[in-house]
Amino acid sequence: MAIKLVFIPGLVSDRRAWLKVDENIASQGFETFIADVSTAESLTAMAQSILDETEGMLIAVGHSMGGRVAMELARLAPDRLAGMVLVATGAHPLAEGELANREKVVAIAHTEGMQALCDHWLPPMLAPDTPSLYPALYFHLQQMIIEAGPQVHERQIRALIARPDARWVLENFTAPILFVAGEHDGWSTPEQHQEMASLVKSGRSEVVVVRGAGHFLQVERPEKFSQLLLQWLQKIELSGPR
Repeated sequence: MAIKLVFIPGLVSDRRAWLKVDENIASQGFETFIADVSTAESLTAMAQSILDETEGMLIAVGHSMGGRVAMELARLAPDRLAGMVLVATGAHPLAEGELANREKVVAIAHTEGMQALCDHWLPPMLAPDTPSLYPALYFHLQQMIIEAGPQVHERQIRALIARPDARWVLENFTAPILFVAGEHDGWSTPEQHQEMASLVKSGRSEVVVVRGAGHFLQVERPEKFSQLLLQWLQKIELSGPR
């Protein structure tokens, strides 16, 4: 059975956040699957749902919250992971002051609506001037976030608040890990990804920074992301069937 790449969306994201990359990778002969993590109450439940819906060996490709789900997969079933690609994410537990900030955005979504949340939250997540330079891309992301709704948003925020410290997972994971950060991502910085890579005791890790991109780098630069993912798959000697 071929190794399957599982693309895991982040906060208030769905398959649209991975669709172009999924098409690019599948076109090269790889088996792919885009996970749905919109209904689970915890990161552990999200990871378990992926294990239940797939068979065989996986490479978990997780964006933001999805990266934390990927690390939960590695904790729950390390024998099923042939590698991880951790994109614009973190491994640390709840930070000082984070709870108040998370509660603030939950309140915005419920009292002012998802459009207000999007206006508050999305622009800083992207490379500078993205809304004006790439209006179609911004609209695409905005619609995805708005359609998620305040209940999904709060459920996923609560899952993130209750997240475990995943640094020990990185320390003990023995398969290859690719860390990918956006140059302009102030939330999950390139430096944060370098710090995570330094925890990997196996030495089988690599950090790549995508220039001209922010937190949604795989949507902002799908062709670049697809290219670097394919290069990494070749490097770890995994190629799609022909």
